[in-house]
Amino acid sequence: MSFNLITTPWLPVRRRSGEIARIPPWQINDRISEDPIVGFAWPRADFNGAAHEFLIGLLSTAAPPEDEYAWDDWWGQPPVPDELQERFEGYAHAFDLDGAGSRFLQDHDPLEGAKREDAATLLIDAPGAKTLRENRDLFVKRSDGTALCRGAAAMALFTLSTYAPSGGVGHRTSLRGGGPMTTLAVVDHEELGETLWGRLWPNVETSAAIKERDDPGRRRTEDDSLVFPWLAPTRTSDKGGKPTSQPDVHPLQVYWGMPRRIRLEFEDSQGQACSLTGSEDSMVVKGYRTKNYGVDYTSETFTHPLSPYYRPKAGAPHLPVHPKPGGLTYRFWPDFVCRAEDGLHERALAVENWLSTRHDARRERRLAAFGYDMHIGKARAWMEGEMPLWCLGPERQGRLDYFIWHATAGAKDVAGLLTRAIKAALNDSPNKARGDYGFVAEAFYRRTEETFQARLKEAVDAIDRKPDADDPTRPVREAFCASIARVAREIFDYHAPMDGLEDRNMTRHVRALFHLSEALRGQGRVGKSLYGVDAFDIERQPANPPNGTNGGSGR
Repeated sequence: MSFNLITTPWLPVRRRSGEIARIPPWQINDRISEDPIVGFAWPRADFNGAAHEFLIGLLSTAAPPEDEYAWDDWWGQPPVPDELQERFEGYAHAFDLDGAGSRFLQDHDPLEGAKREDAATLLIDAPGAKTLRENRDLFVKRSDGTALCRGAAAMALFTLSTYAPSGGVGHRTSLRGGGPMTTLAVVDHEELGETLWGRLWPNVETSAAIKERDDPGRRRTEDDSLVFPWLAPTRTSDKGGKPTSQPDVHPLQVYWGMPRRIRLEFEDSQGQACSLTGSEDSMVVKGYRTKNYGVDYTSETFTHPLSPYYRPKAGAPHLPVHPKPGGLTYRFWPDFVCRAEDGLHERALAVENWLSTRHDARRERRLAAFGYDMHIGKARAWMEGEMPLWCLGPERQGRLDYFIWHATAGAKDVAGLLTRAIKAALNDSPNKARGDYGFVAEAFYRRTEETFQARLKEAVDAIDRKPDADDPTRPVREAFCASIARVAREIFDYHAPMDGLEDRNMTRHVRALFHLSEALRGQGRVGKSLYGVDAFDIERQPANPPNGTNGGSGR
């Protein structure tokens, strides 16, 4: 019997009571009224994130609602496990992890004689060969003799395929490039409360939406390999191959991209437990064979429903957003939740659909964002976070977007001013100052995160109270600017204290503090650039009305 990812209990989940269990995918709504499953229980954060994408992809593939009315039916009354089992088992042939036939996310070719790698290198943050040779694996240590149970091996393989960074010559990145950002609408059910279903179903596409994403030039065929590429010989990208773009595949392949050519090697566990989960399995994976020049996806031709996109400039192809250093602080949220009139930023289709079609004021909802911060093929950090997802309706949502764009843009300017001021206070030549001063902005955003969330709630209340006002959030923006100015001054005083000033350049320190304070009050050339000629005079703002979403300079 093969290890099948549809029929085998392999997904570790956590119930509301705290109980941990392993289930097949079709049991995600098991006992949903008594003790619902509320999340995944993998020992790695990236596995938990990828598991959401696996289930959303499976639901969109095997059980998509025909339209929004059908979606609402399963939201109001979640399907029982038997219903999902019937839908999912129709695709079980594509989800065998081992065996003689096609294998889940593994090359159609057995790759006999190909290079062998240790199972540990399936993990994105595992140290690479060069790091090991130079003995520089200081924080993420090498792992000799890693053995993965088949469930952990399946999730490691899916995680790598979904977020794959560049892996050397011909080892391709994921369909969205290395380490894409994923954003989900997370919704508590009005009767059942927090459930795993509320993290999945709000992000599932309808059949109509999947058709809309399809490329009109694609050759229409029922070939399953256009959805699941491992069911056919690999579309290679070596000298005789070619890139793969949206017209070459079914639109559902965005959930099942296979950029790497890999074949897992299975062997008897001989009683050895899984190195990751500690669970026992009769078979384990200690290594795999791999070959370069797999599927080379052209990211700009695809639209993945779970990723926000941006354009470097007007008219350029859109590209998936990737996490940046510094954590998922509120400075990044406009790209995830706001609609930009300039067309350079696009919310993830799943979030866009929730805000425009599926929102309901009765439901508690959040935005979850996660992904790897990558640098030249190396994973620097896994990032994740959640924030409230406000749904106010089209007109009022525009006013809230206006507040978010301008508040975060102002905070970004203040963070830059603060960093430059500290460098100027401590160095005779600030532009040549050595060292990374990124910690200054990071500290600023961390300390003002709670303030932003509180002001955001106040902005929502102001829009509700004064729906006809030209700019109902003006007092809230004033309060927010005053708060972040105080924090900026406190951080400056901490990193450039007055104590011991007699041993440093006093003129340099006073000049830096003067320019910072002047700007934080909206005075001087820099202050006017930061706040506008009159910080909160709406008549002097750019031409866009308050219910627009332009991220201009006037705050």
